[in-house]
Amino acid sequence: MNSIQSGRRGAMADQMTPEMFMNFIKTANEKELKAQVLAAGVEQVWDGMFQAMQEHFLPEKAQGVDAVLQYVVADEGREYAYTLAIKDGKCLLKKEKAGNSKVTLSMDLVSFLKLMGGATDGMTLYMSGKLGVSGDLFFSQRIASFFAAA
Repeated sequence: MNSIQSGRRGAMADQMTPEMFMNFIKTANEKELKAQVLAAGVEQVWDGMFQAMQEHFLPEKAQGVDAVLQYVVADEGREYAYTLAIKDGKCLLKKEKAGNSKVTLSMDLVSFLKLMGGATDGMTLYMSGKLGVSGDLFFSQRIASFFAAA
């Protein structure tokens, strides 16, 4: 995500950097978040978020890991699927559903943004029913440690 148009409080502002957007996620309410992403383009925001994950990958934290992680983010009846394949100290991003993944994380648009922006954690989302986990539940608890905070 190179930039995103700001529409907070109805006013068009200058372009937001990815860092500014992450800070926006922490302070915005659900309505503001959704409006911001819809204005910028859902697919463009997802692409940017997953690209940032790949860039923040910490190979030293994933030593010995050979796994495919799948994320399925739903918004207004549409699903956006991304996979991150972690192997040999590399993290490769694909914009597709995985045929076979070690773990699949499923959530809605706002929950995903809050999780990636550090406004909430996976356990809170899981316990509230906003995060679906299929596959290796114990492995899913390690995923955040593979990436530096944005």
